[in-house]
Amino acid sequence: MNKKIDPIPHWEVNVDEVSAGVYRLRAKHELGLSIDLTGFDSEKLLEQAKESATKMEQGLKSKIG
Repeated sequence: MNKKIDPIPHWEVNVDEVSAGVYRLRAKHELGLSIDLTGFDSEKLLEQAKESATKMEQGLKSKIG
């Protein structure tokens, strides 16, 4: 199962069920940053990705002003 979702601005997010009940989330920012997570709960992975993406975005803003 490959589910493409775009819940985070500037990020392309894909969630795949790689094995029975095991999910891999891959997110890529339009500037090339990426997040890879694996776990049993796809919704929890999405929440973790949102948190990570927010922190990464804040880091980018502080570096480029």
